[in-house]
Amino acid sequence: MIGLTDIQIEDDFYDSLITSIGKETGINFGMYRKAFIEKRIRARMLHVNCDSYNSYYTYLLAHLDHEGEKFKDQFNINYSYFFRNKEVFKKFEDLFVECLDCKSKIIENEIEDALIDPLKNKEILNDKLILRKFTNLLIKNHEEATLFLKSILATKNFLNAFSIIQSSLYYKIRSSKKPIYIWSCPCASGEEPYSIAMILDDLRNQFIKFPNYKIIASDIDFNALQKAKKGIYANSMENIPQLYKVKYITKQKEASSYKYILNEKIKEQIEFICEDVTRGHKYSLKYDIIFCRYLLIYFNRENRRIFLKIIEDHLEEGGLLFLGKTETLFQSNSNLKLIDPKNHIYMKINATKN
Repeated sequence: MIGLTDIQIEDDFYDSLITSIGKETGINFGMYRKAFIEKRIRARMLHVNCDSYNSYYTYLLAHLDHEGEKFKDQFNINYSYFFRNKEVFKKFEDLFVECLDCKSKIIENEIEDALIDPLKNKEILNDKLILRKFTNLLIKNHEEATLFLKSILATKNFLNAFSIIQSSLYYKIRSSKKPIYIWSCPCASGEEPYSIAMILDDLRNQFIKFPNYKIIASDIDFNALQKAKKGIYANSMENIPQLYKVKYITKQKEASSYKYILNEKIKEQIEFICEDVTRGHKYSLKYDIIFCRYLLIYFNRENRRIFLKIIEDHLEEGGLLFLGKTETLFQSNSNLKLIDPKNHIYMKINATKN
């Protein structure tokens, strides 16, 4: 067997190689960093004992169907587990609670003071954007100004409250009968969308007027999606809160281990679709929340911009984008504003209105 140091990198064969693999697998290689693609190619070369791009290209042509499928399996990024980065899911839950429950934490005398004189209560209205928004509302509509101020008082982070009231999530929960749309992309074998579904189902049992919602989950990997649809897992259970394990998961003994089966109530809340999102999304929906975590890191900067345009086009104005903890957008994208640096959450805000 050859080793990694035995592999010869021949740039002359690289383009021909990825063109052939791309035709066979449907993978949009143009979106990914070359180093990321080469790493996957070398892994397959080691497996089939080819020591050069030329020899692997010859092997590929002779075993196109079989090797194309194997390469696709090797290429796909399927590292996932339930409640990955638990603090992000806690923030996701908190956003819903804050929108649903903002009337319950009001300090009436502070509201009265601020309504009489916006400059009097500097602790509440210490941000220029918040003060300007509140003052404009007070001139136009006393009730809207009061509601806005109540939302500010409902949270310890005043700037975050200002962001929440701008979100489409807040609008739909407070003022609309339209369902909330959530997209998990890429969803791998389903752990992320199922984590989302558990949170929302549990909240729905606690709040009488909880809004309707729909969760879409998409991935390029057909096999991973088949696993997701079955909702049966052998591991990745460590981060699931005990309450959710009891409510939504059945533990079943096997010969030498256990398998964990999600109940039908959670499974039926998610629609799984197979697609290469770098080529576009199957639906024309506008989403209130998009989870797109740990995919951008595999694109170069230019292709990030192209991909983010696809994502942005499917976000409602005021929609929220959750990125991975190692992912950050550059200032060139003026419509996606960072509202939570700790959890890497962005909001779509029309730049022409700022």
